[in-house]
Formats: sequence, structure tokens, C-alpha cells
Amino acid sequence: MAHRAILIGLKPVCTCNQVIRLQDHLGGTARSLWRRPGSFESRKARTKRLTRHLSVQPMQAAQTGTSEQQDYEAFDQHQSSAARVEIAEEARTLLEVARIGTLSTVASDGAASGFPSGSVVEYAPDDKGRPIFMLSSISPHTKHLRKDSRCSLTVLGPAFRDLADARVSLTGHARAMPQDREDAVKLMYKSKNPESFWADFGDFKPFYMEEVVAVHFNGGFGRAGRKVTPEEIMSTPADPLVPFASHVVQHMNEDHADSLVAMVKHFTGLTVDKAHLVALDRLGMDCVCIKDKGRMKCRLPYTRSVTTRSELRAVIVEMSKAAQVGKLSEGEAMQVTSEV
Repeated sequence: MAHRAILIGLKPVCTCNQVIRLQDHLGGTARSLWRRPGSFESRKARTKRLTRHLSVQPMQAAQTGTSEQQDYEAFDQHQSSAARVEIAEEARTLLEVARIGTLSTVASDGAASGFPSGSVVEYAPDDKGRPIFMLSSISPHTKHLRKDSRCSLTVLGPAFRDLADARVSLTGHARAMPQDREDAVKLMYKSKNPESFWADFGDFKPFYMEEVVAVHFNGGFGRAGRKVTPEEIMSTPADPLVPFASHVVQHMNEDHADSLVAMVKHFTGLTVDKAHLVALDRLGMDCVCIKDKGRMKCRLPYTRSVTTRSELRAVIVEMSKAAQVGKLSEGEAMQVTSEV
């Protein structure tokens, strides 16, 4: 289990995450015990020390923790078996939906010569996920690449907030295109970034990471360390919902936040204060949930896979109706995705 029980006496009273939450109910003493300025403690050590403080009030802790422990255990079990797309598809989709990344080049002048040098750049993925850049001749990273084509591009998920969220890095060679290929490569770039009018300025030239030598994908806590090769990335298509996923995400968050909370409760068993949809794919939705001031990720698989907008609308309607039994009429439930 991701949330291991802490034993007070002989009975499991609360989980690690619940110990963290209980500090808010115990006042300044618990908070001062929890964080000591200038010191570092592991999560296990902090939990053990805070648990000793809690043990003087076992009845209070037991009343607060027992039912929540069962909820978290059910939630853990649900999440461990929740349907997800394969790592290669998730990484490929991330490259497709993002447009900004950090390009690291090898500095070629000054005190930083030979060191990695990072710049935030816009990119466009080709049909295999390989990045194309439109770079100005006066930018340091352009000068670096003309002398040494080795580089890496790190891309964060659109809703990236902390290390629990997904990111992917591509390492390879980004080279300036010969004149006879410039127009074709620029056209690919502009097809993905139609608002980037400056790509037509004479000072900007296309650079193309056609040769990718390594990929590192990290899906966040619990989903790190899974290997994916450049060949897998380039042979795996992006998720079919990419063209309209961002619109659906925005619509659900703005107009149907209560339905998301209800679906989390119905399908995972966990009651949360808020649920914010951050992404969706052909197999399910990814939410960030707030419970007792804590933040956690939640995967909500669909009842069946989808590939089109109409299929997505139908399955969300069904899930919303199931979650809102006794609360919404059929017409009201259908309205949940009327604008999806």
C-alpha cells in the first residue's frame, strides 16, 4: 500500500498521509514538531516523531483516522489497477500537446564554455515527435548549435506544478537545415504553431532534431524509471483525443466541477473537497484532488476506451449519471457534457 499504517499500541490508527493532515488539528505543537528549521529528516522519521505526539491522544486519533484509513486503502487499490496508456504513448502525447520546452546546448564561449546552457524555446513536433525549432541568429543557443549540435529538450506537461507531474527529455543532435530543406521544415513548424508569425522573419532559421539518441520520461511519483527508447517514441502515435482534449478539460473544470468531485467519490471511494481535471486520453482522465488541504493525483478510467469526440461525450455522460444517482435527472446529467 502507498499509505502504510502507523501502529499505536496494537491497532492501526492512521496512515502516513493522515498523520500529516492531523497536524492541522493539533495546533502549533504538532506543526513545530513537524518542521525543524535548519534540519533534514526523512518522511519516516518525521512521521515517527509526530506519531509519538499523537499517541497521548489515542482516542482522538482513532476516531479521526480509522474510517479515513479504509477510504485511502480503497483508493490505493483502485489507483494501482487504473487503466493507463503505455509509457511511450504518454511521452509522445506530452510532446504533441506542449509547445514550450527548455533547450540545453553546449556553451561555446566565455566563462561558461563547455558547460550546459539552458534556454526556453518554442518547438513543434514532427509526425514522429521529433522537435523542430525556429531560432534567431543572435540567440546564444543558435550559436552553440552551429558549433556543436548536441543538445537536449525538456518538456513539462501543460498542468505541471511539481515533481508529481509528468515530464520528458529528448537528447540528440539539432542541426540547421540546408537551404533546399528550409521551406519544407518551416512549413511543418508553422502547421503546429500557426500563430508564430515571427517564424517568417528572415533572421529565424529552422533547426531540426532529426537524430534522437535518448529519451527520458518521468510520469511523476510512482511512475519514474520506466524506460522508453527513441524508436518507441517515433513509432507510437499521439493519443487520438489530442485535437480537442484541452477544450473538454477547460469545459469540465469551468462548468462541471461538482460532477468531477462526484465521479471521484463514486469510482474511487474517496471523498474530496475539490477535483480539477488536468488531462485526458483515450483510456481515462487525470485529476488533481484537494482533500483536507492536501493535494493528490487521481486517475479516473473510462468504462470503455474512446477515440472520437462523440464517444468521449457519451462515456462522460454515463459516468456522470452513475456518480449522480439520486441527485440529477437524466436530462441534467446529459447537460454535463452538452458543450463537450
